Parts: sequence; structure tokens; C-alpha cells
Amino acid sequence: MTTADEYTDRAYVSRYGAAEFGLRVMRDGAPGDADGPVTAQLLSDGASPQEIFSREAEHPATGEYTVRLSSRETSAPGPYVLVWTYVVNGQEEEWRVWLEVGKAAPEYDVLTEEMKGVIEQTWTRFSDLFDYATEGPHLQTYIQSNFGRNRLAQLLRIAVGRLNTVAQPFQTYTIDGDGGASFPVAKWGSLLESALYVECLRHLVRSYVEQPEVQSGSGVSRLDRRDYKDRWEDVLGVEEPVLKQQLEHFKIANMGLGRARVLVSGGVYGRWGPTRLPLSHAARPRWLTRMY
Repeated sequence: MTTADEYTDRAYVSRYGAAEFGLRVMRDGAPGDADGPVTAQLLSDGASPQEIFSREAEHPATGEYTVRLSSRETSAPGPYVLVWTYVVNGQEEEWRVWLEVGKAAPEYDVLTEEMKGVIEQTWTRFSDLFDYATEGPHLQTYIQSNFGRNRLAQLLRIAVGRLNTVAQPFQTYTIDGDGGASFPVAKWGSLLESALYVECLRHLVRSYVEQPEVQSGSGVSRLDRRDYKDRWEDVLGVEEPVLKQQLEHFKIANMGLGRARVLVSGGVYGRWGPTRLPLSHAARPRWLTRMY
């Protein structure tokens, strides 16, 4: 029997990746310690859960507790649940975090936490697709496909390169600071998410180009999924104008001309001025806050 927890949103950890999670306990609006030690337990998530580890969490600051998963503990892909148990005001408390250990993603692992945040925000846009229950587009079911966070990390580099060169001024931003300045995610994260999303849509359009028609009879039959290419192109056509509008602000802001304005009917409107677009993303460790 399928349960809702099987399809819940899960924090992602790549295979053999070392991930750190944190619990922040708040008392009366301020960080406050639990009554005693906080225990973190990692379990496989299924009909017969198996314990991977159970240990006391680290306590780096008042009200803050952390646990780090080693590469050995993330060596087996699959769904997991991280269970925090502790006592507050004499009352036993529990908090659960659902995790997914996915494919090894070395290019994803080396990204900064800001860039991983961009990946996660973009991945969210593909997380509710109909075709495949756990990992998005129908492409996932084919052996040749590796559509996942590692592929998004590769497309992220392409997206930043396109932002650098698509219009004046020419820029040299990178995703890791190697050979140029690291892309300013704190200020322009929303633009980068849009650019990566559009790059993913282009990738899906390319991926469906060679899907064959149905060939029935004595041979092996195949479904005609070429219509998927047309549908993804429709989505791409909706998203590209949004990216273009954001890109105009980004390029003008990087021309060093100050804050541009347009005078309309005697009033000043900042349609062409730079806009701060903050990005909400997970920090390291990934904090969960409980209020008491």
C-alpha cells in the first residue's frame, strides 16, 4: 500500500556525499537548549525500516544541534528519514526529516551552498511532473538518461555562460570563481534560477527530438512521445520572456551607469532600474527550527 510519506518532498543527498543537518530549538522566541542531549537517528524509509545509525548530536551553540552523515552512511541510494528525539520542559519531542540519497553527483557536490540552492529551487519546478513518481521527466526511465541534480549542475555552467555573453556588457561570472568572479547569487539568484530553468527546458526539448513513432506488429512496439517535444517547447515559449525581462535589469545594472529610470507623464518609474532579487536556499548545515 502506498503512503503519503513515500512521495513527500525530501532533502537531497548525493550518493557518497557528506551532508550535515541541524536542529534549532527556540524557547520564547530565542535559541534555547533542550533539557538534555539530542539524539539523531537515521532509518531507511520503507515497510521494514533499518537503522543506519543512532548517535548524540553535536551541540555547537545554544539551542543548536547538528549531525553529519558520512559517505559510508550515504553509500546506498534510497529514501531515508532522519529522526531527532529530545526533551523540552520535561516533554519528550520528536522531529522527522525525510531524505533522498540519489545518484552520485560529483559536479553537484563541489558547488557552493548558494549554487546548490539554485539547483534545488530549479529542481522544484520539475518535482511534480506526471510521468515518473520519484524523479521527474519520463526521460528518467531510460538507461541513456541521467537527468538529475548532476545534470542540472552541468546545465548551470551553461546558463551562467549564456548570461555572460547573450548581451552587452560581456561578463566573466562563473559558478565556482575559477577564472572569474563567482556569480552574485545573493543579489541575482532569481535570475540565475530562471536561466537554469530555461536551460533545462531546452535540454528536454533536445532530449525528445529522436523519440520514434509507434512501430507495432511482430517487432517491439514503442510509444510515440515526439509530442512531448512540442509541449516542452510551449513551456519554453512561456518562460523565455520572463527570463528576458530579468536579463534586461541584470545587464543594465552591470553597465556601471547608475540606476537608470524612465520618465513617463512627469513621473519617474524604475522599470529599467536594477532590482534586488534575493534567493532563499538551504545553508550548511540544513537547519530545522522548532518553536516552544
